[in-house]
Amino acid sequence: MAVTPSMVAVDLALVMENGNSGSGQPLFVVRTFKKVKPDAVNGDIYAVAEALLGLQTKTNVAIQRRDIVELVDLP
Repeated sequence: MAVTPSMVAVDLALVMENGNSGSGQPLFVVRTFKKVKPDAVNGDIYAVAEALLGLQTKTNVAIQRRDIVELVDLP
């Protein structure tokens, strides 16, 4: 049994600080942008993320590329 990954979609996620909890722990908010082209180059995705972060008032914590794959069992 050979299991092969098949790219289904790519999302861009921006993780930003969103204040602190009552106990002082940091809270985060994630803004997800769907329908990123699966063949998009990481550098291009990062450049778009930086442009989007320029429109945000919250502090950026992480820029994430989330690849969604489907596992296919090939006979």
